[in-house]
Amino acid sequence: MIRRGVAAVALGLISLTACVATPESKPVAQQRESVVALNVAEIDDLGPVVTDVKGFTLYRFDGDRPNESTCAGECAATWPPATVADENFTVNGVPRNLVGSIVRKDGSRQLTVDGMPQYRFAKDGKPGETKGQGLQGKWFATGRNGERTRLAARTGVVAGLGAVLTNDAGLTLYRFDGDKPGESTCDGGCAETWPPVYVEGEQPRVKGVDPKLLGTITRKDGRKQLTVANWAQYTFKNDTKPGEAKGVTVPKWFATAADGKKAQQNKAIALTSATVKDLGVVATDKDGMTLYRFDDDSANPPTSNCSGECAVQWPPAFVDEGFQVQGVDPSLVGTIERDGRKQLTIAGLPQYLFSGDKVCGDANGQGVGGKWWATRADGSRAGQ
Repeated sequence: MIRRGVAAVALGLISLTACVATPESKPVAQQRESVVALNVAEIDDLGPVVTDVKGFTLYRFDGDRPNESTCAGECAATWPPATVADENFTVNGVPRNLVGSIVRKDGSRQLTVDGMPQYRFAKDGKPGETKGQGLQGKWFATGRNGERTRLAARTGVVAGLGAVLTNDAGLTLYRFDGDKPGESTCDGGCAETWPPVYVEGEQPRVKGVDPKLLGTITRKDGRKQLTVANWAQYTFKNDTKPGEAKGVTVPKWFATAADGKKAQQNKAIALTSATVKDLGVVATDKDGMTLYRFDDDSANPPTSNCSGECAVQWPPAFVDEGFQVQGVDPSLVGTIERDGRKQLTIAGLPQYLFSGDKVCGDANGQGVGGKWWATRADGSRAGQ
């Protein structure tokens, strides 16, 4: 979804080819008969981002350097440079002193914001889409002041803990009992083991987290660190992938729950919710695997029409007696009898996993056959 912040007027995985031009950096020239090359739009969860004249999201690449593009060849086919015909252009919503241009090897003139070259993503099919956000951990939509629009926090799932906060890469966030509210005491070697979660831009960007819980503190190096419920947030250097929370074994350190409190061990949790890719907050099982609903099933009465080979590809989400729910309204949750076991239902519809999902956060079953959809926490179809 896109909400215009400024009126628009006029602009896989990939292999990267390092082909660095020797660019010429030019400031924006204010001239008559100029066209608008950049605008700003409000994108859900990301806030104000820079767009081209047609409203398509613009991105910056961590592999570039100020006033130097390293994206050419196949890379530039996937990430088309945002170009202008000449220096006779203006901008809306972006500080003029931050906007410039460089001349690429092919002679085209590419826009820069705060020195960083700007690109579109070829798979963004309409204004407001951000399918390139976070790809390879190096591509990010460009904020109003040229910063990366990297999420400071979103929700994830850790087995036995349920819903926890994570960073943009899905790594668990922690809070430290040695801190005080609004104050971090973790510096030096401590901060090397427990890297602070830094905030880029004016305000923390989050998905699936109550913004009222969020804040920042300024560390000794002048950078802003995220706080949740007034407690400074960190990652743990030994966590290497989503779903890990190795730091909870360290005295005084706790994974941060979605409400900012200390996440507590609860192995009875069978249903929770997490932020999954661009689908927002969806229902997951205890291991963070995405749950799906099937259009051929019925909610009243709750009935599954997926069996045989279908149930091999879409395994039913079974639960045990006395299971607990977190992050989903319990009044929406039920079960149906199936092969002597209990299959989970949300808003009456049976729930399934997808055999093509391999790790928590995958949603490869989304839209399969035009009938399978990730389940939102309220039971509705995600992405619709």
